[in-house]
Amino acid sequence: MPVAYSWYLRRVNMTVSPAADEIEVARYRHGRVPRAVRERQVIAAAERLFAEQGYAATSMDELSRRVGVSKPVVYALIGSKEALYRRCVDRMADELAAEIVAAAGAAREPRQQMEAATLAFFRFVAERRRLWEALALDAGPFAADAAAIRERQNQLVAGLLVSAAERAQGPVDQRGATAVASAVNGAIEGLARWWRDHQDVSAEDLSSLAVRIVMPGLEELLTA
Repeated sequence: MPVAYSWYLRRVNMTVSPAADEIEVARYRHGRVPRAVRERQVIAAAERLFAEQGYAATSMDELSRRVGVSKPVVYALIGSKEALYRRCVDRMADELAAEIVAAAGAAREPRQQMEAATLAFFRFVAERRRLWEALALDAGPFAADAAAIRERQNQLVAGLLVSAAERAQGPVDQRGATAVASAVNGAIEGLARWWRDHQDVSAEDLSSLAVRIVMPGLEELLTA
């Protein structure tokens, strides 16, 4: 097993033990766990399983064993393995967007916003590397889902750019901001792909490199 991947699995074990979802379920008697609580447990357990084994090798039998319910219960709660994976990806995308917005929202200047948002992205990838790779690098049958999430990211970054530009110079071209956001996201995702084979580089160093690459063009846009 590659050293970087074994490090990641140790990181997963440290961050999910004891798991918050398991603690929440333990508050209820078996058979009395509310549906919403059980769903959260199943999705959290599935995220860990997909991270460990990948989509193809993950079995619903193993998932049901880890959760402590029968496989028909898992299907009744979530649906197929494909539906379960999409729920995991959707949750990951929501969490990523929330972290980027929170990080960027705490800064006022465009460069500070870019630094904060980029660092939040790379830290997120570091903590959820296997799931992110399955989405961004090995999407396979989920390519359409990956494209939809990239579009969400484009819109998110475009919104941040528009806000920063309007504070600096007034109304800006929304279409142009979307184009720039797509280019920025492409550059940052490209670095994240490169990071897959260079995991000795820290999230902080990679974020600094990304900012040096994209900020000159952004500053020209914001001051034009």
